[in-house]
Amino acid sequence: MAIANPKAQWGSVLNRANHAEKYLRWFVEFCPVPIAMFDSNLHYILVSQPWVKMLGIPRLKLIGTNLYDSLPKAVAHRQGLERCLSGGQMHYSAEVEIARRGASVNNFQWDVQPWYTDDGSVGGIIVASNALAAPQTESLKLQLANEIAERKDLEDAFTKIGTAVESANDAICITDATGQPIYINLAFSDLFDYSLPTLQKSPNLEPLFTDQQTAQVIHSAVMHGGTWSSELEMCDRKYQLIPVSLKVNPVKSPSGDVIGTTYICTNIRDRKAAEAEINKSFAALGATLEATADGILVLDANGNIIICNQKFVDLWRIPDRIFRSHDDSHILKYVAKRINSAKYLHTFGKGMGIGQNSFEIVELDDGRTLECYSQPQNVLDSCAGRVWSLRDITERLAAEALVRASEEKYRLQAEKLEHALQELKSTQSQLIQAEKMSGLGQLVAGIAHEINNPVNFIYGNLSYADTYTSELLSLVEVYRTYYPEPVEAVQAKLEEIDIDFLASDFVKLVGSIRIGAERIQGIVQSLNKFSRSDEEGCKSVDIHEGINSTLMILQSRLKATPSRPEIKVEKIFAHLPEVECYAGQLNQVFMNLLTNAIDALEEDAQENGIWQVVNDKPKWIRKDEKVSKILIQTEILTDNQIPDMQKCDRLIVKISDNGKGIPEELRNRLFDLFFTTKPVGKGTGLGLSIAYQIITENHGGKLSFSSELGKGTEFTIEIPLNQP
Repeated sequence: MAIANPKAQWGSVLNRANHAEKYLRWFVEFCPVPIAMFDSNLHYILVSQPWVKMLGIPRLKLIGTNLYDSLPKAVAHRQGLERCLSGGQMHYSAEVEIARRGASVNNFQWDVQPWYTDDGSVGGIIVASNALAAPQTESLKLQLANEIAERKDLEDAFTKIGTAVESANDAICITDATGQPIYINLAFSDLFDYSLPTLQKSPNLEPLFTDQQTAQVIHSAVMHGGTWSSELEMCDRKYQLIPVSLKVNPVKSPSGDVIGTTYICTNIRDRKAAEAEINKSFAALGATLEATADGILVLDANGNIIICNQKFVDLWRIPDRIFRSHDDSHILKYVAKRINSAKYLHTFGKGMGIGQNSFEIVELDDGRTLECYSQPQNVLDSCAGRVWSLRDITERLAAEALVRASEEKYRLQAEKLEHALQELKSTQSQLIQAEKMSGLGQLVAGIAHEINNPVNFIYGNLSYADTYTSELLSLVEVYRTYYPEPVEAVQAKLEEIDIDFLASDFVKLVGSIRIGAERIQGIVQSLNKFSRSDEEGCKSVDIHEGINSTLMILQSRLKATPSRPEIKVEKIFAHLPEVECYAGQLNQVFMNLLTNAIDALEEDAQENGIWQVVNDKPKWIRKDEKVSKILIQTEILTDNQIPDMQKCDRLIVKISDNGKGIPEELRNRLFDLFFTTKPVGKGTGLGLSIAYQIITENHGGKLSFSSELGKGTEFTIEIPLNQP
């Protein structure tokens, strides 16, 4: 194959540039009417020879100056010109008065229209002028001299433009409206090894694309006025793939119509190779970090995580829900929370100098011990971040301690084991007691069943007793009507039993028995609802029924007693669908939380009040005038983006009291097994622990609380509406 001659190619390019320059020069010189081209600031860009003759001002003195400097009277047409510049008007006509230097004034008809750049925006205006009177000319010699100078400037400008395009590093190709290439620069020929005549044999530069459809899609998109850019692989004449960054822009006419396209191709082969090497280096670095036995954490200067290996995650036992949230502050707060004692690690090096290393032994909340080393990463005398290396030395310390252990230590260990055995036995007895408590629901259900049978018998016979009583009393009245004067024995018996009082009071007596039976039936129903003895497994129930049945059972504890005032219960219930849950277990949670609230209110009332007689009536008096109150609220956890209630899947139940609150030092242990603040014999420490287990493990929900000293405590239950 013959070697290409760069000089020959450059010569052909110069010839094409010279031809284009020549045609443009001919157009400017021989245009039969005065024409001028202005930019968006109305500065001259290009003028024809007749325009120069019309004004009598040399072309070089016009180029770059403002229209109003050469034609002050054109200010009267400013609005029309500015409408064309803004694109609001496509054409503007006006009659303008123009005076040549040292000559008379003549009238000209102006036709104005905007011209457009490649991106479709208005670049300026073009003004064509037609004489309405015989123009007067100046000296042709002076004009000729000016035109010669202007032509020389234009020749220099076109030469520079051609040189710039041909010397560009990017490959440039211009096509017409059909996609036929009409110009390629030297870089394009060198990159793809195609000449312009060879490319013109196929439309849309199809030989350069691996898929002809891609070429057609690009041409169609750009011809509709859009732009196209992407990174892809293109083919040279030897069908070798070349990675390029391709940008295709439309070429528009002054009227805004797309008349062609411009392809700009940048060879990105070297960049792709560099990216591959960088990715390879990162892969090697990642493999090294994952292979090390230490946990590695790299932070930037702002404390954000740049890199952490899997060993670091395993070392701190970071839950997946926290690690996968990709929230750096959340991860670092979790790590800091697990540190019992540290000098540098808990702040992750904040306040340390840019050249300061650190080494320390850190103790964690689970008893493990870490060896932590850090060093800064400095760039240009400024700290760009810090690298932390952490190693679990718990086993090593344990081995060292084992070596140093003596017989005395073994004896102490035996004593600790004995003590642990005693605690285990104690725990066992408490667990047995907890098992007994778990049978409370069954006991309540049994009692309710036993009470229900005789109550139903009594209630069922009350209607008959009422009927029989009415009939007997009516019979007595009939006797008294027809035998007003009974025998002496009957009259004495009537007076003895006070028949009138008996007749009126017996009806009331039967009514009272009915009310009592109905009350017992309500209590039995509440006991059944609380225990849910007739239901097994997870079912859809009315949560409000469970809350009301629990309150019914606790009614005696809500009433006033000699040791405390009445506890008022306020219920704010939302409109809820049926909730799928273990109803009996959930009622036990309500019972435990409400019992704790009642205990807290009793304790607060006893410390801050006393019964006193006011206006001959006993009244509970408190200095702060606080009324003991329990508030129960239910709602659906809503999502602003999902207004339909049926799509919301979380139930919220809040139980709050206005007692004295929970001290700060007790809050972290509130759900611990066997932990209680109540006196011995009053609390077992199982209520909140069992409630927490029922909500979190059995229902997949959350049980949380908030408390403020002096204002009270609020427990929040959150469970799904439907169990998976």
